[in-house]
Amino acid sequence: MSDLPGTARPSSAAPWDLLVVGCGAGGLAAAVGFAENAPGGRVLVLERSSRYLRGWSTARTRSPFRPAEGFGCRPHEPGEGSSDAAHLAVLRAHAEPTVRWLADRHGVAFETCGANLVDGLATSLDLLGGSIAHGVRATGLSTDGLGSVTGVYVQQDGRTRHIAARHTVLASGGFQGSPHLLERHFGPTGGELRPSTPGGRNNRGDGIEMAVAVGAARGGRYDHFHGEPVDPRSHPAEALVLAYPYGILVDADGRRFLDEGADTPDRTSGDVAFRIWRDARQSAYLICDAKILRIDGHERLLARDQDPVTAPTVAELARRLDLVPDELTRTVDRFNAACRPTGPYDATRPDGRHTVDLVPPKSNWALALDTGPFLAWPVHCAIAFTFGGLRTDARSRVLTEQNEPIAGLYAVGETAGLHCGRCAGATSALRALTFGRLAGAEIARTRNAADPVPPAPPSP
Repeated sequence: MSDLPGTARPSSAAPWDLLVVGCGAGGLAAAVGFAENAPGGRVLVLERSSRYLRGWSTARTRSPFRPAEGFGCRPHEPGEGSSDAAHLAVLRAHAEPTVRWLADRHGVAFETCGANLVDGLATSLDLLGGSIAHGVRATGLSTDGLGSVTGVYVQQDGRTRHIAARHTVLASGGFQGSPHLLERHFGPTGGELRPSTPGGRNNRGDGIEMAVAVGAARGGRYDHFHGEPVDPRSHPAEALVLAYPYGILVDADGRRFLDEGADTPDRTSGDVAFRIWRDARQSAYLICDAKILRIDGHERLLARDQDPVTAPTVAELARRLDLVPDELTRTVDRFNAACRPTGPYDATRPDGRHTVDLVPPKSNWALALDTGPFLAWPVHCAIAFTFGGLRTDARSRVLTEQNEPIAGLYAVGETAGLHCGRCAGATSALRALTFGRLAGAEIARTRNAADPVPPAPPSP
């Protein structure tokens, strides 16, 4: 789309009923949720990327859903922050209906990749009469004398213009693509974090900062993020290394620094990645022995385009990794001595096979590394999404510091700061879809009440 629909003459163009900033899961769900509940309503989605790159954080997610029991955040330690109970109640109540809505009304299967989700909802929006403008960057919000949001300032092809809107939904993601904001909130090394998908670079916190500039309060945790353990040698996006429960993770000094077997990878990968960045200074190695090759499906837990570093002994493996051989050997020896036969080994579920008198412990899958050849994979932390965003209520309305809603302004997805310190994997897109759909439907009800659609003429 070369130009913004309806903005050739901004001064005379009627306001859009709904303007959505961001073409990912939350933004498209809001736009479609509005369009199907407000026949004749005018809705426009703004996307800073090209059509091919749109919705990258969602589009490059391999499977954006997880079962209902995983909704929300896992129990967190004191001081980690908490998720608002009202938001979690809405998510639990409406997540399953949202999945049915996707499948039954928009042809998006439950187990699908993110690209199909983006394309499916974009197609539905087009059929419902909505529009998507690509290559358009939102730069600010306009307000009236009462503080209500009245539209968005944008840049396209080097020109700045204003788009008027009765309601605006911010769904432009977090700030994982902004080295400046990462350094501000995570410290000097924050800017070195690499987004887990190329599209993550487009999530630069613009929507968050735009809203804060007109009085919105911040919400969520700005000192934490959801990371992914990846092989830094790999080129494809999300080159995940999820086999760490079946070996040990060591830092650049050859020492363990966390419990690799605390739970299954889908529940611990975010925390493990964060610890690699924070505690291992972004330099960790997964150490395994030949027994990992006997685990069915182990290759699915590793980056497929890179082979492990291998050696006949632990000391030689250390030399090939540029680690101190004596230190890595001591680490492996201590780990092996702490592995006791406390039960049968079962790679398919937490098996309770734990270490004894070892710090840090290993709670499951504790099996001695004693069978050559020994294998290693380098592991870094890639940032998937940030936890800090805008304060919203359970209806996705953006709030001020006094917890008053800003009229005309909503936020969904990562732009809304809802996550606590630990979050189950594969729930981010579903959260965005759920709150986006609900926000769009609510805005449609508001529009219909203010400007009811005249009844259709009787059939002849």
